[in-house]
Amino acid sequence: MGHIGMTGRLVSPAGAAFGLVPVPDPWSPSAAPGGKVLVDVELLSPDRLVCYLGRRIPTDALARLAAAYLRAAADLHPEVTAPAVEIPEGGVTVAFVASDDLNVTVECTVVEVLGDDVPKRDSLAFDVPRASLVSCSHQLTAWVEDLTTPVEEDA
Repeated sequence: MGHIGMTGRLVSPAGAAFGLVPVPDPWSPSAAPGGKVLVDVELLSPDRLVCYLGRRIPTDALARLAAAYLRAAADLHPEVTAPAVEIPEGGVTVAFVASDDLNVTVECTVVEVLGDDVPKRDSLAFDVPRASLVSCSHQLTAWVEDLTTPVEEDA
C-alpha cells in the first residue's frame, strides 16, 4: 500500500502539467473490485496552479487512462484514433486533440464543483512529448497494480 507516494502526473517541457495525486484515505479500501482512490486533481500552467481536492476516482478509470496514454503515444494521429477518457465520478476528461511526430496535445478538463446543476469546467491544453505519455502510463499502471495487489498479513 505504498501508493500515497505515487502520482499520475503528465508533464510538459513548457511548464504545464495535469496530475492525479493520491490522498490518504484509510476508510475506503481501493483494493476491492470496483474500488476507488481519493485524489487531488491538479492543473498547472506557467501562470497558475489549480487543485481540485478529494475526488474519488475508480481504479479501473486509472487503468483506462494509462491505456489511453500508451495508445496516444503510439498512434500516428491519436486525435483521430484515441478516444477521450471520461471519468464522471471525478469530473475529469482527458482528450487528445492534436499531434505531430514527437508531441501530442492533451486537453484536460475538470468539473469545478461536482454535483452542480450547471457545471463549470476548467480546462488546460498543452503539448507533451510522446515519451511523457509512455512514462505517465507506466506510473498509472504501477499505481493500479499497487492498489489492487492484496496485502499479505503476518500469521
